[in-house]
Amino acid sequence: METRLSPLVQQALDHETVSGTSLIMSIFGDAISHRGACISLASLIDMVADFGFNERFVRTSVFRLGKDGWLSSERIGRLSFYRMTEQGFRRLREAENRIYVMEQKPWDGYWDLVLLSSVELEAKAQLKKELGWLGCAAIAPNLMGFPGLEQRRLRQLLIDLDMGEQVVVFRAQTQDLGLGVAPPLSRMISANWPLDEIRQRYEEFLALYRPMLGQLEDGEALDPMLAFQLRILLVHHYRRIQLRDPMLPAELLPADWPGMAARTLCANIYNLLYPTAEEYIWHKGRTAEGPLPPADAAFYQRFGGLRRHAQTADVSA
Repeated sequence: METRLSPLVQQALDHETVSGTSLIMSIFGDAISHRGACISLASLIDMVADFGFNERFVRTSVFRLGKDGWLSSERIGRLSFYRMTEQGFRRLREAENRIYVMEQKPWDGYWDLVLLSSVELEAKAQLKKELGWLGCAAIAPNLMGFPGLEQRRLRQLLIDLDMGEQVVVFRAQTQDLGLGVAPPLSRMISANWPLDEIRQRYEEFLALYRPMLGQLEDGEALDPMLAFQLRILLVHHYRRIQLRDPMLPAELLPADWPGMAARTLCANIYNLLYPTAEEYIWHKGRTAEGPLPPADAAFYQRFGGLRRHAQTADVSA
């Protein structure tokens, strides 16, 4: 069924190159992880085909995701099934904490500094990369830092990399030395985190998806497949920004930072799309036991609590 919203799917696909691995992880993270985290390859091929990508695209992508430790495969009879690994599931849960939350924790004013001078050379590059995923920047040679780094995530990272005996972690505060001027934090922030690039991505996201909100609020008719496509592409593009955004405290960001506007837009569109998209997921997805199970309770906590709609209960019944 063609509607005024239908061209938005192609516009979203044309916005930037969509890789198979990234699109499939968006589908797993948004639609499958809270439904048992397992789906048949045939179902996944059908879902991705609706975006215009062929079977080879899917098979190549899941093979790569398997090699990278995100997915594991199982064969039952003539059918193949893909399940998120424990490592992949943990990474997706970490990503969820960035994508689907509405509020940041308040900053206590402390900086977390990770000293790398004792790390073995061959392991340093990997540690820097992983700290970068946590938002840290190299603020000096052999020193990475972030304002208010989540201690649980840092501890888990050092455990996973077996680097607890090679890394020294400090907590520090900026000091007023009585020089009559405030510390040049804004210069330091802009020098170490790519805020201009992230701002541009947020502004592109807002320009791309604002028209969709207006049409959805006007009562534009949706069929389940279109709702699913728009929901996945919405989260796909928002997720890619969130993986680049270090999520600095509001106190350290420019007053006109577009991050909250993008988050609010994403939440509002998601609330309008998700119930109809759930119909598509319910009817399309299959496991070895039959249809995908209903979404668990944690799913409905996204964006501060999804608004319940009548058809949502019908889909999961």
